[in-house]
Amino acid sequence: MRLHFFDQIRLKFKNVMMFHFSPVRLLPIVLVLGTCMFSCFSENEDPNDQNLEIDCADLAYPDTLFHIRPDQTYLVNPVNSLLGEYSVIPDGLSIDPTTGVIDVNTSETGLKYKISFTPTGTNQVCETFVTIGGVNYLDGVYILSQNQLTASPVYNGVPALALPCDDDDDDDDDDDDDSCNFDADNPTGQLLKDLGFEISSKGIIDLKKTVENGTFGSTPVNGTILDVELYYQLNDLSALALNKIPLRFFYYERLSDVPQQVLDDIEEKSKLINASSATKNSNFRLLETVRPAGKPRPPYVVIVASFE
Repeated sequence: MRLHFFDQIRLKFKNVMMFHFSPVRLLPIVLVLGTCMFSCFSENEDPNDQNLEIDCADLAYPDTLFHIRPDQTYLVNPVNSLLGEYSVIPDGLSIDPTTGVIDVNTSETGLKYKISFTPTGTNQVCETFVTIGGVNYLDGVYILSQNQLTASPVYNGVPALALPCDDDDDDDDDDDDDSCNFDADNPTGQLLKDLGFEISSKGIIDLKKTVENGTFGSTPVNGTILDVELYYQLNDLSALALNKIPLRFFYYERLSDVPQQVLDDIEEKSKLINASSATKNSNFRLLETVRPAGKPRPPYVVIVASFE
C-alpha cells in the first residue's frame, strides 16, 4: 500500500508538470525572458548605439580665427572634450587627431580649414571651420599679353578682404611700426627684391616687372621653376609678427608650353581652396612641378608671356 501511495504522488506531479510547462504554455515565458536579455545586452554592448552621437554644435573652438604668437607655445583646445577622431582639409593645420588640439604657430597661415569629427563608435560626421590668420596667394596662370600683370594676396582666407595696411602704398619706409611690411627682413638674410621680385607694401606682386628685372634670367628661360619664401608682417592681431609663405613661380613663353600636370594641379587645388645667374638665385630650389594631393602650399604662380 505504501508503494502504491508514492506511485500515485509521482503520477500527479507528472501530470501537473505536463499541464503547466507544456511547449505551448512555455513559449510566452521564453519570449519574455529573451526580450529582456536582448534589451540588457543591447544597452551595454552595442557600439553603434545612436546615443553615442553628439550634437554637432558641441564641436567648436573658442574662436574661428587665430593668429600666430611667435616665441611662445600657442595651443588651442576645443571648447568641449569629445571622444573620437579629428581630421582636416586641406593639409597644413597642425591638429591632434585624438584631442583636436591645434598648434597655431606650426600651422600654415592664411588658410581656412574644415575640421571634421567622428565620435567613437558612430558614423556621424560633424564639421566646423577655423582660419589661421595671414595671407595666401591663389594658384593661377597669368598671361602678360592679356594684361594679367599682378598677383594679389588673399587676407585671412577671404577674397577681396582688405589688408590691415596703410593706404599710402608709396611709403618706402618698411620699418614703419603701424604699417604692413612685405618682403621683410628675416633670419635668412635674403630679400626677394634682391632677386628681382617687385612687391608692393601691400603684397601685390608685379609679375611683368619681376620678369623684366631678370628674375627668370636676363633673357627669360622657358620652363623655369623658382621656389622662394616671402616674409611679411601685418598690422593686425598678429602684432606685426614675422610670418612667411612659400611660393612657387613658373615662367613659360606660351600657354601651350605649360605642362598639363601643372594645370591639373591648379584645378585640383581650386576645388579644395632655371637658368638665372647662380649668384642671383643661389637660394632657389628646382623641384618637382606637382604637389602631393591635398597640399595647399606652395601656391603656384604661373607667368606666361603670351597666349600663343
